[in-house]
Amino acid sequence: MSPWLTPKFLRKYLHVLSKVANMFYPFEYRKLGDFTYHVITNPNDIRAHVMKWVMLEWESDHAQAPDEHWTVEWMNALPHMEFALEIVELKDVHPRADLMRVNQFQMELKERADEREEAILRGISIEPLLVNRNVFELMDGYTRYTVLKRYNQNKIYAYVGDVLNR
Repeated sequence: MSPWLTPKFLRKYLHVLSKVANMFYPFEYRKLGDFTYHVITNPNDIRAHVMKWVMLEWESDHAQAPDEHWTVEWMNALPHMEFALEIVELKDVHPRADLMRVNQFQMELKERADEREEAILRGISIEPLLVNRNVFELMDGYTRYTVLKRYNQNKIYAYVGDVLNR
């Protein structure tokens, strides 16, 4: 055993981990249709969550594919949005048409959706989709969207964002 891996260190490490885990967001589990979601209900917590995690994902996407203009548009809009958890009709949510025309994206999306579907069937919960209230554009959650469509879900949870006056 490593000299630093003492019982005292492990107790302290586990204590710190438990405190850090409680500092994140207050998720609730809710069933809707055939799926279980882990949702955040407080608008300030939703905003903090998407600003941290979705923005991080988009920054990574942009670094890998700087020519994808939709990512830049979303990154510019996100800081000016407020969000609320809502139940919406899946048919009202619109994926970005120019993104859906990218063949490479379509192939990768199918692979990711197959993997996500398997995880969901094993009992993994899903996060709500991220939708811009303006024309109900899907901003984040294309893999979840694809699986929800496969299972003909009518109503889904979404974090719906409104752009504030700039």
